Amino acid sequence: MYEKVFKTDFDKDPHAQKKMLNIAYVLSKWLKTYLVTSKALGDDALQQMIWLSILQERDLKDEFAKKATEFYTQIQSVPFKKTADALPVWVASYFHREHVSWEAPLKHAETIQHCTETMTACWDILRLKMACEMSMVQRITAESSTRKEVQAAELQMIGLYALKDIYETLWQLIDSGNDLYFTRLEAFLKQFGAYIDPGELNGIFQYAYYFTANQSRHKQEEVHYERTHRLNILALEHGVFLLDGYMPSSAFGNIVTIACLTKDYNWASRFIKDYNHVLQENQRDEAVLLAQAIVAFETNNYKGVIELLESVDFTNHLDMLRAKSLLLRSYYEFGAEQDVMLNTCASFENLLRRSSPQTEADKAMLAFVLTFRKIVTQKSGKELILNRIEKSTGIYSKKWLIEKMKHYKPEYAIRKVKSE
Repeated sequence: MYEKVFKTDFDKDPHAQKKMLNIAYVLSKWLKTYLVTSKALGDDALQQMIWLSILQERDLKDEFAKKATEFYTQIQSVPFKKTADALPVWVASYFHREHVSWEAPLKHAETIQHCTETMTACWDILRLKMACEMSMVQRITAESSTRKEVQAAELQMIGLYALKDIYETLWQLIDSGNDLYFTRLEAFLKQFGAYIDPGELNGIFQYAYYFTANQSRHKQEEVHYERTHRLNILALEHGVFLLDGYMPSSAFGNIVTIACLTKDYNWASRFIKDYNHVLQENQRDEAVLLAQAIVAFETNNYKGVIELLESVDFTNHLDMLRAKSLLLRSYYEFGAEQDVMLNTCASFENLLRRSSPQTEADKAMLAFVLTFRKIVTQKSGKELILNRIEKSTGIYSKKWLIEKMKHYKPEYAIRKVKSE
């Protein structure tokens, strides 16, 4: 065999042994690939799991949704007879839950709950079976049943228990709204963030942001801005904003805005300088310009905001909304001529009304522009404007508008009637 392959005698070739080892290594790789492929192709459930994971990884949402639904429906029709059935049932529920969460979580709340309960039941089956096995082993070997705590060297166990503690605390935070759980969550993220995948951390931070944003929006408490700022710093440390190698310009602006709301202006300026390289090159100049304008506005440098933004047309829609709002508010604070403010309002209003489809951000900004115009023209009653602002559930810069209304005085046109 050796002579046919290498055209030389095995005993006379000084490299014969090395060649044979190389051949054995290549053959073992081929055999492994063949066996894995055969297993995947022969097991319909396993094949679908692999394919769904590929679709999810590639962000092919339409095909993922279709296949996830098909797999979930297929698995539901199969009787659950043994512990090994827990894996495909768990995976089918997981992928289906991911699909409906992407699509419309509120619409599919009942389905999401059912999938969650199924996944929990699958894990409980495995956990309880293992607990039975361990209890039996301990009785036979007369070993104590004390549970060992996590050791620093056991990296897998650190991540496992850290994720369990983090998600348990996160759920308690969202479910109860108790501030104690936010403090605990923050401590866990500081201690164990380095052991958790950035993609997993991204989801955890999104839940935490939901809590702080909801609190800030409804209570306008500075403490919640401070918490969001601390979350942003932690997220930056663990690479959460850089999952695709770049930071979206909207996230860049949000980080600067929150830092300024907590009056951490020096940190905001350093962030702009130190992190602008993570913005996509075609967005960098505009994102940095807008961030600088945010810092200028929050430090009462209204003239600086006007100089930065007055002649710039932003290509990113959300950045454009922010820039126009900053410009209008800066005009007002700086005491610009009424015609300048009203002309800017008119062009901005036309732009917003032509926007299709009109997003929630567009609607909130349009409500701001219409209210801003009423304040500038001073033709409407103070109570009328203030009531509209306070009752509005979606209006941009609500706190700023309410603050300006404190000094609002309507200037009605008084018509004199001559006495006959």
